[in-house]
Amino acid sequence: MVLSQEALEKIISMAPEENDHWDFKLQWYKKNDRNNLLLDIINMVNTPHHDDCYIIIGVDDDTGDIVGVKSNTGRMNRQNLQDFLRNKPFAQNFYPLTDVKRYTVYSPTEGKNVKIDVIIIFNENNVPIYLNEDLEGEPILDKNGKFVRNEDGTKKRKQKIKQGLIYSRINDSNTPIDSSTNDAQMELLWKKRLGLDLNIFDRFKHCLKETNNWFYTETEDRPKYIYQMNPDFVVEEAKDKREEYRAHFVSWTQTLMNVRVDYRCIQLKYRGIVIKEYVATVMDGGRFIACDPKTGNIGNDNFFYYYVKDSLRYLVNEMIKCISFPNKATHNWEGYDQIKKNLVVFENSTELSILKENKNLQDELNQKYTPSDGDITKLSRKINNNRESDDKLWNDSKIIAEQFLIEKHNAMVVNQHLKSNSKLG
Repeated sequence: MVLSQEALEKIISMAPEENDHWDFKLQWYKKNDRNNLLLDIINMVNTPHHDDCYIIIGVDDDTGDIVGVKSNTGRMNRQNLQDFLRNKPFAQNFYPLTDVKRYTVYSPTEGKNVKIDVIIIFNENNVPIYLNEDLEGEPILDKNGKFVRNEDGTKKRKQKIKQGLIYSRINDSNTPIDSSTNDAQMELLWKKRLGLDLNIFDRFKHCLKETNNWFYTETEDRPKYIYQMNPDFVVEEAKDKREEYRAHFVSWTQTLMNVRVDYRCIQLKYRGIVIKEYVATVMDGGRFIACDPKTGNIGNDNFFYYYVKDSLRYLVNEMIKCISFPNKATHNWEGYDQIKKNLVVFENSTELSILKENKNLQDELNQKYTPSDGDITKLSRKINNNRESDDKLWNDSKIIAEQFLIEKHNAMVVNQHLKSNSKLG
């Protein structure tokens, strides 16, 4: 998640106080000090919390003064940093994901705006990470930048980073280079890796993301998806008791050949107890089932449908897609990708909150889109062709078609703004 200007300034206001979320550096790491950069990143990755971490460069870690980045010597961009990490001997070839962002912040010390660089270390659940080979210490330089040598003429080197050691940030302290973190911290890291430190809903998310560890079965006419690593976690289809009151046409299926839908419930169960239940749409003549998207609104009644990627309902759909169509070459249902084009898929709920405050987006949506007569007629005909005798709510299919096309248009506008914002970020 991108660190906002406001959040960065709040963190800097607490300098020189550091913790297991952020660390301050006066200037960039020199080229013969890159092992310390590596150690700082590993320590930050190996933290038991579930937040991103930051190395903030241009702030004096002794005084808290905002001095700004004085020189580009040693500076790395996102690609440089990722290449640097990929070349290190991480166990199982697993390396941290990072980014580098530049911000402008006012410095009372300098009396002007200065540049601050932030290394963003993204949260990772597959902890602890460590090296599986020793990493040679870097040559020591004197004050003139020349190599310091031993009596035999070889270069003096800093202490090597040894394979297998587990480094971890605790409060504002890193693990010493020649030892592993303590047992209590190690236990917390493994709990994080296994999802044992999460509440039941987040544990369910953790399981759903491991799509390869689910399998499908059907008992007592109830389709079930069971998590193989822990069968206490089950996703089960059930009859929707309110199906007769629900609309059998929805805007997000308008591009499918068969636009009529039926309904089931999808229940998330832990040890047989239903902890969450979603209304689910059965689409395209029973080819696929998905938890219904949520309804969004920006501006003056400009409605659209959306999913949030880190939500349970979206993760359930993704798991079902993978399990229902394991052979993508021959069994993949293209309709799932189609329906996602008719709505918005946010990375997280924060994206929606930010867009709701976007004045340009509000103005664009408030202009009110009018579908063409041809598009209305085409979708209306499709609705009529799929309508059944008991679909009494759908006699005026043209009104419904017009509304569906407006909702799809609203989603397209929101998606365009999302795409623009991601490029700017």
